[in-house]
Amino acid sequence: MSIFEASDKDSKETDSDKLTNLDMLDFSNELSTSLNIEKLIFGRFSDAEIYTMLEEAKIFEMVKRRGYESFKLVTDPISDLDNRIYIKTESDEILIHIRLKVADFFIKSIQEDRKMVYIDWLLTQNIRLGKLKNKKILFQGQEYPGLNIFKELTQFIFLLFSKMNCYGIFNIPEYFHDAVLFQKNFLFIDPIKQGHFKSILKNFKGRNLRDLSILIHTEKLAFSETNEIYKWKHGEMLFTNDEYLKETIFDKRYFEKVTDAEAARFFLVE
Repeated sequence: MSIFEASDKDSKETDSDKLTNLDMLDFSNELSTSLNIEKLIFGRFSDAEIYTMLEEAKIFEMVKRRGYESFKLVTDPISDLDNRIYIKTESDEILIHIRLKVADFFIKSIQEDRKMVYIDWLLTQNIRLGKLKNKKILFQGQEYPGLNIFKELTQFIFLLFSKMNCYGIFNIPEYFHDAVLFQKNFLFIDPIKQGHFKSILKNFKGRNLRDLSILIHTEKLAFSETNEIYKWKHGEMLFTNDEYLKETIFDKRYFEKVTDAEAARFFLVE
């Protein structure tokens, strides 16, 4: 999952290969959406309903503010495992690409399964800005600068979530800077990863996020105590408003482990 990359995943690694704390269950029964005469997002939302939620989340308003007066909504609900929502220019250039999945996931830490929304892909592209001679410096994975509408995108996803019988939303940040954008509402399921993530943010508070992310992904960060290189590993970030899940996944022991891991200190490798 990347909110910056210009195309869908083309890696040989599959989505499920990156799941470390959750397991996808067998949902062959979820594939009937592709057989419906009218294809619906998650088998229930029409294009008109998606349009209304995008409008309520102020996404169209923000796209217009970025200079795009004319654009179109395109949905492609292949199945419940592959729901794609696009906002494109009239010439079919992608401005926004959202790919969502819904299914039952087995939560390893509590040995139970729950229906979750998986944010598999988020992409925003300011095509016009990216074609200027004096381009902005890009984050890793970007082909064009983003539209700077992450707040509105998450509002849209939460609107979708509120209308579904799901227990949580999760994503797998491709890059460190992706995780930073999600940190307000999401926690890493792995408390050690969450603690190290918080420690890095605190240790390098004044550093430019793009530069810090590049340092991490070029393995220029090391643990002060062991001199071991810090390596970014994929891990699920989860939001849940379900009290049982909050009390069992993000319990007292979880936050104790986060605090211990947060004590780690890092230095830059020359």
